[in-house]
Amino acid sequence: MKKTFKILSAMLALLLLFSMTLIFTSCGGNEEEEQTLGADGTVSTVEGLPELEIKNLGGKEILILWPEMHADGHYVHNEIAVAETSGDVIDSAVIERNTIVQSAYNVKITTNMKFISEVAKTVRTEYQGGTSTYSAIACSINNSNMLSLQQEGGLVDFNTLKYYDESQPWWNHSLMQDLSVANARYFASGDIIYSDDFYPYCTFVNKTLSANVGITEDYHELVKNNEWTLEKFHSFAIQAQDDQVDGDPNTWSDRDVNGAVVNENFAKAAYYSAGKGIVDFDAKGYPVWQMTVDRAQTILEKIIGVIHKDKACFNAGQFDDHAVQELRLFTSGKALFLVEELIFAERITKSDASTDFSLLPFPLYDEDSEYVSVLNDSLVISVPVMCNDKEDIGLVLSAMSRESVNTLTPAFFETVLTYRYMQDPQSVETLNVILDSTVAPDIATIKNWGGFREQFKLLAFANSTDFSSYYSSNIGKAMGELENYCVLLDNFYANK
Repeated sequence: MKKTFKILSAMLALLLLFSMTLIFTSCGGNEEEEQTLGADGTVSTVEGLPELEIKNLGGKEILILWPEMHADGHYVHNEIAVAETSGDVIDSAVIERNTIVQSAYNVKITTNMKFISEVAKTVRTEYQGGTSTYSAIACSINNSNMLSLQQEGGLVDFNTLKYYDESQPWWNHSLMQDLSVANARYFASGDIIYSDDFYPYCTFVNKTLSANVGITEDYHELVKNNEWTLEKFHSFAIQAQDDQVDGDPNTWSDRDVNGAVVNENFAKAAYYSAGKGIVDFDAKGYPVWQMTVDRAQTILEKIIGVIHKDKACFNAGQFDDHAVQELRLFTSGKALFLVEELIFAERITKSDASTDFSLLPFPLYDEDSEYVSVLNDSLVISVPVMCNDKEDIGLVLSAMSRESVNTLTPAFFETVLTYRYMQDPQSVETLNVILDSTVAPDIATIKNWGGFREQFKLLAFANSTDFSSYYSSNIGKAMGELENYCVLLDNFYANK
């Protein structure tokens, strides 16, 4: 799988980087370029990767609309726009990757940074005006405006681009398949964007606290044996929590030891871990509703039991500063488990009170299910339909994703994740489990048709099992919105 390929590619990073430098040093001008071309118009690069077609694009600018980097300074949203003089290992790898592609195709890659909420709005305004400033767009997969833009015909299907080849290992096939609409791919992710690897939900274990409360079981063996379930998670959390904890999952407790601090999307992630999303896809690739009240009720009752029973867990998502709060509780030894996005590995190790931790997947719904790591807010990249020279941008994006295999990917996995953040070899193994099982939320979850995504979470933390009542009163609205979505898709494809 692509994620495992990433880890393995890091082992050859130095050799690959050296080889690519030699190859592209000779590609700066037309005379030198002709010396690298074979009879079929291709140039051979490093052993083990397919040939890369060379094309002189005449110095054109490739302008990408990119979300601003997070204020706390972590790497997400930083795959293209970097500080030239920062000296950071990721920034250096991005610069090297961009330089290779710019030299190979005689282009200039630049970015325009906007708040993520403004990205889709900006592109829609241009689309409705019949123009496009941008060659490509990056946006959150949870931005429903991007789905609407696709539905309106504002985005290019990657399958129609000459230089896009989904069989190549530098594309994230599973994520892109999850985000396909009517068998078309408007949202792409791969080694050009690694933030999808920072946003799956997982479980952090405070190793010191675990030892202090006398837990002797090997967490990673439980993972290997498919025994790391919601029940196991709950049983360990009970052992760690203080008797005097008030049991309210919406109340912070800095004085007591808490069994687990869970992100408010815990309920949604558990629903997906049970093997179901809200929609499925028919043979045409159109979304169809598949969330049934009986199954949803069963899953919800189990989640409520895990959250509320024996005061083992509380919700970390009810406060504006929840990330700061839950980080403080975990690093100060006041929480055994932290169920959050993988990005918290970086925050834990950068904290002044950094603590030794192990990394585990999100708990299985039961021993018969498979590990599912639900993404929250990762980025995808799209191409505006009004973009000039779509074939050229397809070529450049494919090359950027491909060359990341030699530069950005090894820097990210070998240095950032495994060296800086993973505290033990078993956690590195577990990282593969998490990344190999990553799924994107389906389009119903992104669009929140009928409010089911939010209501599922609200009922779970309100300790209410009255899901069937909510389902019966809202399913008509949700189905109607889904049907309208499919009708618009039909109209769009009929007019293509």
